[in-house]
Amino acid sequence: MNVLRPLLFASLALFAVDRAVAQVDAAGTQLIIPDVASTASFSTEITLKDESGGSNTVTMQFVEAQSSSSPGVKSCSSIPLGAFQVTTVTLAANCGLGAGSHFGYVLLTASASNKWFFAYSRTSNPQGIGFSVEGYPIGHIGGGDAFSEIGGVKRKAATGSSPAYQTNCFVATLDDPVDYAIDVDDANGSGSVVGTLGPFQIERYLDIYTAAGAPAGDHDNTTVTFEKLDPSQFPNTLIGFCTVQDNTSFGADFRIAKTLNEADPGKFRLNCMGVSFGSAQGTCSSSLTPSAPEVPNATTKVRMITRIHAPDTVNCSIISGSANLEMRLVRDSDGAVVAGGSGATSLSYNTGKRSAIGGGFHQYYWLEVGSQNATGSFPIPFGIKCTSGNGMADPLMVQTATDDF
Repeated sequence: MNVLRPLLFASLALFAVDRAVAQVDAAGTQLIIPDVASTASFSTEITLKDESGGSNTVTMQFVEAQSSSSPGVKSCSSIPLGAFQVTTVTLAANCGLGAGSHFGYVLLTASASNKWFFAYSRTSNPQGIGFSVEGYPIGHIGGGDAFSEIGGVKRKAATGSSPAYQTNCFVATLDDPVDYAIDVDDANGSGSVVGTLGPFQIERYLDIYTAAGAPAGDHDNTTVTFEKLDPSQFPNTLIGFCTVQDNTSFGADFRIAKTLNEADPGKFRLNCMGVSFGSAQGTCSSSLTPSAPEVPNATTKVRMITRIHAPDTVNCSIISGSANLEMRLVRDSDGAVVAGGSGATSLSYNTGKRSAIGGGFHQYYWLEVGSQNATGSFPIPFGIKCTSGNGMADPLMVQTATDDF
């Protein structure tokens, strides 16, 4: 199979503008596996695959949890990879871990910025029962909103036909400290636990309901919320996740905390350009910021570039004290006006299936705003509100041009 890879790469280079080749974006040069273990109950195997097409050396660090046998950051053996090679190591052997309860997260770093690789892990008990955790590119995890959530965890007592279930939750940091809270909430009550982590630390809470002081008894369909408490630390990375295990076989699953928005202005689900975010979820304020764009005169339109991630539906509207504005959405690749137009102060655009546009690649679009009538006062300041399911790029004002709609 590897013999064919150079030919495949050459073919893809020819068709880069009109072929979609990725399923899930998971390659990187620095990956994190948030949950690994070497204990009497669980052991972790880590599998790596080179995607650079050349020799690669991946360094491995194990960040052991605060309540583990030997907390702190440990340097492990480097992992050599040949071109497109797959190899598997165990946490215990590669990090020289002895007896005891060792758990935490792993950082994997390639030898150069063009030495991409994938990573995956399997944590299981001696009977082979356990859970899988993917390696996440480090720039794709832990940022964005000041809080993240996991829905649907539970704690249940054993019955004659089912085992007891227990939920354990974890919080971890990378380069910076974070003051945090973990809240649990469901129909049977709520609770909270707070703490502080320094850089490169991880903390585990066995039975999060007890740790958070939630009411005794069964809990189901619980939301666990991980919060950054200090606004000055909102840019810092906080990674939250939980495992739900049955206490008979010790089978478990892994659930990463999710944010509404990642730390990427290219994929905001709510865009408020020229205005501030509103106090309620999914809203923009009506007050324009000093940096709000302006339509300078009746013959000039403002063009803002954005990117839409198909398949999706995007809704945008103008925010302004003037009714003398109109908007439209133009696809950059072919100049097609896909939504809005003369007299439109809002628009809705359904991309259709991904394969129908741009060969399956996400496309750039122009949001254009101009005046409806030549009369009235100029310039006209305005803002834009957009919402989308997959997230779209914050509209960026690039140019003005002759108004042609």
